[in-house]
Amino acid sequence: MNYGTIELGEHMKKKGFTLVELLAVIVILGVISLIVFPTVMNSIHKSKQNLYKIQVQDIEKAGKKWINEHMEYLDDSHLNTIGVSLSSLIESGYLQKNDILDPRDKSRMNGCVTIIYDDTISQYQYHYVESSCAEAVTNGMIYSYENNTWNMIEKNVRKLASSTIIAQYVDNNILKVDGQTDDGFYDEGDRYIYRGTDVNNYAKLSGGTETYRILSIEKTTGHIRLMGTTSIPNVWDSNNTTTFENASVTTVQLESYYNSTSNGITTNASKIVTDALWNTGNIVEDSSYLVLKNLEADRTAYGKIGLPSISDYVGASTEPTCHSSILSESCKQHNYLSELWKGKNNWLINTDGTSIWYVDANGSLNRSNANTIYNIYPVIEIKNVYIENGIGTSVSPYIFK
Repeated sequence: MNYGTIELGEHMKKKGFTLVELLAVIVILGVISLIVFPTVMNSIHKSKQNLYKIQVQDIEKAGKKWINEHMEYLDDSHLNTIGVSLSSLIESGYLQKNDILDPRDKSRMNGCVTIIYDDTISQYQYHYVESSCAEAVTNGMIYSYENNTWNMIEKNVRKLASSTIIAQYVDNNILKVDGQTDDGFYDEGDRYIYRGTDVNNYAKLSGGTETYRILSIEKTTGHIRLMGTTSIPNVWDSNNTTTFENASVTTVQLESYYNSTSNGITTNASKIVTDALWNTGNIVEDSSYLVLKNLEADRTAYGKIGLPSISDYVGASTEPTCHSSILSESCKQHNYLSELWKGKNNWLINTDGTSIWYVDANGSLNRSNANTIYNIYPVIEIKNVYIENGIGTSVSPYIFK
C-alpha cells in the first residue's frame, strides 16, 4: 500500500544560522563590549579611587589626632614641616590595622603624614604622601615610634631670622651694650638695635626689590622692624593735621607703598604685623634717650605701616652726648640713619603737639608744620620669617621669607 510522501510545512523545517548571520552577531557583541567594557572598567577604577581617598582621609585624621595629643612637637614659629610615618601611627595605635592596603592595587601603604601651617588661613594642613618622611620633609622634624617612645630627627630645620641674627652676635661675643661707642649690634634691654656709621643691617623681603634697614628686633616677640630706603616726597597733611593716624602721609602715601608689588610686602602679606604698635608720643623739648622712649610710649597708634621715630634716629648713634641730649649736634655723627638721610628733610612719626618732628638736610632734629613737603621712609614690622640667604651686608642683604 502506498501512502505517498508526507511533506512538512515551512514552519516545521529546521534551519541553522548562516555564516553572515553569525558574523553579524559577533560584530554586534563586539560593539556592545567596546561600549560596555570601558564603562565597567571606569566605574571600577572610580570606585577604587574613592576607596583610596577615604583611606587617605582616615590616615590624615589619625595624623591630626596624633598632633592634638602631642602639641609640644609643633613648630611655634610655623617655619617647619612636621612628618610622622604611617607605620608609626599604626605602631602607636592611632590606626587599628596592622597593614593598610592600597585599594587600587592591594599594595601595602607606608607613606608619611606631613603637617604644615598655612599662613593664609591660619590653620595646620594635614597631607598624606606616598613616600618616606625623609623624602617628604625638606625642612622640619620627623617623628618615629620605636620601643614605646617617640623619637625626633631634625632635617634642615629653619630658625627664626631674629634668633639667627641674635645668635650670630652672641655666639661670636660681639654683642654691644650701652656705654660702648663702636659700630655694631646693641642690646637695649627690651630690644636689639644697630648703632654706628657702617652696620650690616641690610635686608630684603623674598620676591621684592626694595632694600630695607633693620631698625630693631623686639625681644618679647622676635618681631623685626624694617625701614625702606626709598625716599618718597610727601606732605604730612594738607589740612595741617598733626595726628599720625589721620594724616595724609599714612592714609595715602604709606597705604600706596604697602600695596606695591615691588617691595615684597604683598608677596609676604602673612608675615607682616598688621597691628604693630607705633610710638607717636609728643616730644616737646630736649631730653635724654631714656626719657625720650618713655615720652614716646605715652601716645601710641596701631597699624600695619608707620614711620621711624625720634628714638630710632637717636638710638642709631653711638655718641654718648646724643643719648644724654637728643638735640645735640652729635646725634648726626656715627649714625647710619643720618648717613642715609643726608641732604634730605625726613619726616619722623612724633609731634610736639602743634608741629611734626623731622631730620633736616644737615642731619639734625627739627620741627615743621604739617603741610610742608618732606620725605618719608616707610616702616613695617615682620614676624615668623627665616633667612633664605644673605649675610646682612649691602652687597648680600638678608633675604627674609
